[in-house]
Amino acid sequence: MQANFTETLFQAYFNCRRNKRNTLNALKFELHFEKYIFELADDIRNGTYQPGRSIAFIVTKPVKREVFAAQFRDRIVHHWRIKKLNPFFENLFIEGAYACRTGKGTFLALGVCVIS
Repeated sequence: MQANFTETLFQAYFNCRRNKRNTLNALKFELHFEKYIFELADDIRNGTYQPGRSIAFIVTKPVKREVFAAQFRDRIVHHWRIKKLNPFFENLFIEGAYACRTGKGTFLALGVCVIS
């Protein structure tokens, strides 16, 4: 059975928070996450969804660089869209591409063995 639109947004939320659970923006969102997911679903359905402002900061490891991070609400939309789009693009990616791919990711790209 195919999940409905709102269910897929909830799934995207749970996937998104997996690695961001203790960030300030994720914690704020989590306080009323059901309300926020339904609002997000309405915004997407109505065509009124607008991405928020990114948060910019500097990291120094492994190299110094500027990072622009999407707001948590927008990250949920990213997770939701990539779940829908990945099947169409998977065969086009080169073998060495690791970002946002099922069975791949940062740890595999770095050659780190992760045991679950």
